[in-house]
Amino acid sequence: MTFAFTPSYVFDGSNTDSSHENYSSGDDVFDTYGINKIGINNSFVTVYFTSSTTMATWRNTDRSVQFEYTGSGSKGWEGTFDLTSDEEYSVNTSFNYLHYELSEVVGTQTLADLLADDIASNGTGSSILNINNLG
Repeated sequence: MTFAFTPSYVFDGSNTDSSHENYSSGDDVFDTYGINKIGINNSFVTVYFTSSTTMATWRNTDRSVQFEYTGSGSKGWEGTFDLTSDEEYSVNTSFNYLHYELSEVVGTQTLADLLADDIASNGTGSSILNINNLG
């Protein structure tokens, strides 16, 4: 599954950057995995699920993801990364979301900061990030 991460919300701060995109019926990521929101900030990739069942199903299989920069040139945060329990920072079973520690996913805190900043500084409604091979 490939889709453009096109945030509907961004905060582009001097030290903190944050973005998220919501999904609903008709979106592949929603229909396939029950994911209704993905958030990316300097600390976490947060994946929100429609139910505890869809979250448990997701967690029962080791996952991976590929981050691809869609602008010209390349970025250090591009690559294929694991989304397993090793990268999980916390699991919230009351509100059905997983925090993956972004520095663990992309390799360093510097790359995590660059990814979050690149997305936030691009603004809402357009994408510089393709999420490929999710799952």
